[in-house]
Amino acid sequence: MTKPYSNETGELIDQEVREWIDKAYKRTLELIEKHREGVEHIAQKLLEKEILHQDDLVAILGERPFKSTELSNYDRFKLGFQREEDISETEAVEENMEEEGSQVPPVGGAPAPALA
Repeated sequence: MTKPYSNETGELIDQEVREWIDKAYKRTLELIEKHREGVEHIAQKLLEKEILHQDDLVAILGERPFKSTELSNYDRFKLGFQREEDISETEAVEENMEEEGSQVPPVGGAPAPALA
């Protein structure tokens, strides 16, 4: 397999990537030092619970300092489970009503028309 660029260009790319990694590493260390108390609190909580959820992190670190105008992937993920739970609850209610001989109300809450 041949590279679509010269060895010199490859060396420049490697050097640039090393610089990015070094900057990211230094920034990470700075953030850990700046927020050392929170990091230690999270570490202690992990020793207690092993798994932390978003609510646990918010309790430890507080709300995010910024609010996004869009839903995060995690928020979409949680909403998907809530919708599945809502659907499961609706199906369970409908099954229960059918077993009891009750009419299942249509969407919107209006009573179902009587069967002739």
